[in-house]
This record gives sequence, structure tokens and C-alpha cells, in this order.
Amino acid sequence: MKLRKHRETYHLFWSICGVAFFAAAYRWFLFPAGLYGGGFTGIAQLIKLFLQEVAGIGIPEKMDLTGTIFWCINIPLFALGYRCIGGKFLYRTIIAVFVQSLLLTFIPAPDGPLLDDLLLNCMIGGALSGLGVGMTLRAGGSGGGLDIVGLYCAKKIPDFSVGKINVLINAFIYLAAAVRYDFEIAAYSMVFAVTAGLVTDCTHYQNIKISAFIVTENKRLGDCISRAVSRGVTSWEGWGEHSRQGKIVHMVVINKYELQELKRLIKKEDPKAFVMILLPETVMGNFEKRLEVS
Repeated sequence: MKLRKHRETYHLFWSICGVAFFAAAYRWFLFPAGLYGGGFTGIAQLIKLFLQEVAGIGIPEKMDLTGTIFWCINIPLFALGYRCIGGKFLYRTIIAVFVQSLLLTFIPAPDGPLLDDLLLNCMIGGALSGLGVGMTLRAGGSGGGLDIVGLYCAKKIPDFSVGKINVLINAFIYLAAAVRYDFEIAAYSMVFAVTAGLVTDCTHYQNIKISAFIVTENKRLGDCISRAVSRGVTSWEGWGEHSRQGKIVHMVVINKYELQELKRLIKKEDPKAFVMILLPETVMGNFEKRLEVS
């Protein structure tokens, strides 16, 4: 029981750290440069501008209404997150979105861009944003918005990932911003989004597939691996030309998050086993994407 509470606290800690990085990237790099955020943050920005410019609603200078709007438009997506990923994902996501909304509203923003070079400003801010999103997803939660939509698509469509769906949808958002406002601002905003998407995919371990080949004399190891990671294991007999002894070769495809569990098991059951880890470009067939962290 204590172990479960400790693990949940650990996941929540890193999830909140992730949304803090995302909010800092928005308030310190994106907002001062007059750029548009991607996904639901960008939609919240556009709604805020509509309320200010068209509806004439006055908003205090030190308070950014983007965070409050972001929270409101995320509420319908919570049901999709629960249905797609699970209860723990929903619980962590609600907390993460609440904290992120507060930070987006109250973190003080500088009067101008932190860096004079706008391109460098976009790339550093995008990397910080992508790192934050990836950390939150890796901890088994999300910052809401396109993260939930991306996870849903990643689970239903094998070749999709959270970063890819973010970049794809953001392209349409920035195209609309370019037509309505300024093409250069939209282009720099897209640089921010693409950088964030790439870093998100690199950080989100559950999204990275790995194939492992284990050469051992332990015939039970394949069954132990299957039970430990709940994955199918293919085994066949081999022959060691150097040792002149029979070997068993086990092959399993897992995600990168499950790699540590596999390493611990092999070290326990057969420390002398030969292990080769590969990153396959494509995995087809019956491979379940697991996005919730227990």
C-alpha cells in the first residue's frame, strides 16, 4: 500500500514538473514574443483575443485569461481521456490541467522576448515546452488539449504519435493565424510547435518501440519475460559457435518504458545472457500501445 502511494506521488510530482515547464515556456518565451501557442493553448489565445477585441471585455494586465479558458475547453476531453486511457490517467490529467491553468494565468511574463534572436527564442522555448509535455505523458498524465487527442490517435492508429498529431493539427491553426493576422508570426510560432513536437516524442518513452533479442541457456526466461511485461515472446533454438553449446533465443517487442523492467528481470534470472536492443522503424501486427503508467 505504501509502495503504491509512493509511486503515485512520484508520478504526480513529475507530471506537475512537466506542466510547470510547459507554462514557463509559454509565459517566458511564447507570450512575450507575441507568438501563438499550438493546440488548445493557441485556441484559448484566440478566444481571449476575441473577448478583448470584439466583446470588449477588460482583463487586468498581470492576469492572462488564457489559462482559465484553457481549463474550460478541456472539460469535455476528460471523458475521452478516461475512455481511452483509464482512471489513473484521468485523475493525473485533471490535477495537471488545473495546475497548468493556474500557472498560465499567474506566472509573470517579461515585457519583451528573453532573447533578441526570435528564431533562437522559438527553438529554446519549444524545446522546454516539448520536454514538459513529454515528462507529463511519461508520468502517466497529460496537460490536456491535444495531448489527450494525440494519445487517443496514437492508441487507435499505429503510426501516429502525440508529437506528430500536435504538429499536424497545429499546422492548420497557424495557417488560420497567418491568414487572419501575420504570416511571419505564424511561421515563427510553427517553429516553436515543431521543436516542441520533436522533443515530446523523444521524451515520451511509452511512444518509443524497442525490439530485444536475448540469447541464453535458460529455457524458462522467455516465459518469465512474458509474465513480467505482459508481451508475447517468440523463442527458438540456436547454437553457439564459440561455446559449441545449444542456446535459446528469445525475441520481444516492448516500449521504452518497459525496458527497465526487462533489464531487471534478465539480470535476476540470467546475468550472463547476451542481450541486443534495437529500435525498429516499423512494427506491424498485434502490438498493443500502452500509454497509462501504473
